[in-house]
Amino acid sequence: MQQSKLTASQIGIIFAIAVCPVFMTILPWDFGSYLSFYRGFVVGMSITPTLVQLIIIVVAMENDVSIFREWRRLPRITRISLPVLTAVCTIPLIMGVEAPIRIPIAMIAFLVHIIFALTIFELVARFSIAQRRILARWIAIGVFAYCAIWGLSFLYFIPVGDQWKTHVPGVTNVRWVGFFVVSGFFMALASLPEGGEERPKTSQMALPLALASVAIFLAFWSGSRGAIFATSSGIGLIVLFVPRYRTQIFKFAAAAMILGAIASVIVPIPPYYAYGIFRFSPISEPGQDLSSGRIAMWIEVAGKVFERPIVGWGLDQFQLIDFKGFPDYRQPHNVILQALISIGFLGSALLAAAMLPVVKMVKLNFDSLNRVAAVGLVLATLVYSLHDAALYYNYPLMMLAVAAAMAFAPVRPPAAPDRSD
Repeated sequence: MQQSKLTASQIGIIFAIAVCPVFMTILPWDFGSYLSFYRGFVVGMSITPTLVQLIIIVVAMENDVSIFREWRRLPRITRISLPVLTAVCTIPLIMGVEAPIRIPIAMIAFLVHIIFALTIFELVARFSIAQRRILARWIAIGVFAYCAIWGLSFLYFIPVGDQWKTHVPGVTNVRWVGFFVVSGFFMALASLPEGGEERPKTSQMALPLALASVAIFLAFWSGSRGAIFATSSGIGLIVLFVPRYRTQIFKFAAAAMILGAIASVIVPIPPYYAYGIFRFSPISEPGQDLSSGRIAMWIEVAGKVFERPIVGWGLDQFQLIDFKGFPDYRQPHNVILQALISIGFLGSALLAAAMLPVVKMVKLNFDSLNRVAAVGLVLATLVYSLHDAALYYNYPLMMLAVAAAMAFAPVRPPAAPDRSD
């Protein structure tokens, strides 16, 4: 039987990741109608997930995880491509951009994501599968706690009109709540007992199902079509390609979807068109197609890509480009266009050269439901990034790294300190 007793550092890691959605509301005190500079900065820049990642990096270093050792484990082409990509990202500063300060800030955030991904992979490798189920359970509980805080916030402040879209605790747009939905569902699935020869007890199934249902409820209630599509895609892909757990996953997902949908109909929805399960109807928004204007936006963005095709317009400059149909958007709701317009074809080629060898290193191992569910979250996030900002904002990027570590990191004992560093 796998050891499930956690060390103090493992408990700290679990706590930091699990409470991130809660701290995203509390740290900026993101309630009420008054938007202070501090509140706008902390929420708009996704400061909380960045702080969580930095805390975990420090914990990793205190537990003999060497960033340099993890870097040396990467393929040679990756270790060459990433520094060259960094240099390419600075070229728009020379060419001239609207907001130069955004480029170094985005580069620092990217560096934090890379270091976090390296360290969390090694840290999760020291978790047994049983411990990874505990990690998954508490992440799902964190999403549940976020839902509870949002509900309780109505005792303090009830939005009016467009505030239902922009004044949502922890995020700048109600659509970004979908990031919590996808993570909450798949982490609840990842916390399920394996079963084996004996069927899991009903009591063991109740909490994961309740947590997954709450996540799905949040998606239907808030009208997050993208989250439901991404979650359904992730479920469909793992059900299709992993027959060993097909029945268990399908029954669990179907039950969560049904319970979440029923709850979203029972709980009153705000008097705002963007909410509710009926938004999933193609005719829910007069004058809008099912893509909510994305196709028209993508066509216009593609035209801008070819105005600066080599190195792009610069990191995080999208909001300042003169678009006719969608002013003030921070990203194009598509990760491919996001890369092309930010770092051009040259930068995108370097990014692909850095990432593809890492993907080739991945060894698929479907020896546990925990791993399979984590793969589902990785796939759902990638699908999500094709029609929304799942690879732009810090929380889904952090959770992608956590899910990849849970899915692909081998179970191994703690490494000996690397004295060469």
